[in-house]
Amino acid sequence: MSSVQEKYIAAIEAGQKVNPETLDDLFKQLPPVKPDHLIGAWNGGFFDTGHPVATQLEDIKWIGKSFKSLEDVDPVIVDRDGQRASWGQWGFASVREMVYGGTVSAAMIYDDRPIFDHFRLVNDNLLAGVMEGKGLGHTGPFYFYLKR
Repeated sequence: MSSVQEKYIAAIEAGQKVNPETLDDLFKQLPPVKPDHLIGAWNGGFFDTGHPVATQLEDIKWIGKSFKSLEDVDPVIVDRDGQRASWGQWGFASVREMVYGGTVSAAMIYDDRPIFDHFRLVNDNLLAGVMEGKGLGHTGPFYFYLKR
């Protein structure tokens, strides 16, 4: 395996516990993504790093995000009886370009909480994501991905 994209995909497919530092290193090597690329419905997944957000997402049956426009994002889509539905308890969000890890790329900004989701391009149908911000307390960043 040579490319960072291949290594990232391999980490998803392995489905095993992974060191957050490894994911951080891969994430920072991935190319930026423009905000418009996020528009649409995405299915989500996350890495087993021992982060407490993973347990919360499993409990609510998180399955993805919905980017209706750059100003109208539903960040927490859940499975309700086999249908995509808004969880609603984390409010909504918007998308801007922000610097993270020294690179300007698309980021989702929650309207009602100090949390940011930063994105990088793996390929046209796969985005790498990292959630960070004061709203997570001292738990550190949470690594996830979005597929369409």
